[in-house]
Amino acid sequence: MKKLNRKLIRGTNWALAGILSLLGFSGCDKIFQMEYGSPSADFKVTGRVTDEEGRPLSGVRIVAPNVDGKWGKQDYPSPHDTTYTDPDGKYTYRYNAGFAPDSLYLKLRYEDPTARPAYDSDSVTVGFAKGDLKGGDNRWFKGEAEKEVNVTLKRKKR
Repeated sequence: MKKLNRKLIRGTNWALAGILSLLGFSGCDKIFQMEYGSPSADFKVTGRVTDEEGRPLSGVRIVAPNVDGKWGKQDYPSPHDTTYTDPDGKYTYRYNAGFAPDSLYLKLRYEDPTARPAYDSDSVTVGFAKGDLKGGDNRWFKGEAEKEVNVTLKRKKR
């Protein structure tokens, strides 16, 4: 009888562990969700990418490989994000920062995505300070900041 009880308890434990792990994994989401009450801020960089003659460059890839921010004394998480210029060479890069940082530096890399690039890559670091944020609600949304960065890509030397 004692042996049967142990087997029953052990079997029940395994079944519960299996069910709970299935439910737990299905409840996980790949997108990081902010909890209620997390201060946030929106940062936006707009601009235009042109060649040396001032003509707009369409389809230039703009990569944000690094976001350097400070939140109190801690470093800020860094996403790897990409956007492209439209036919007029214009682009908009948006970054929503949960846990609004005290300062934020977006490093943007501009590159020709074609198989045989005609233009050299260039990179720019755009800095935002706490004072740049406008339109916050003085509660959880700290506001939004926008900067314009126009870039001229140089032709590769042949």
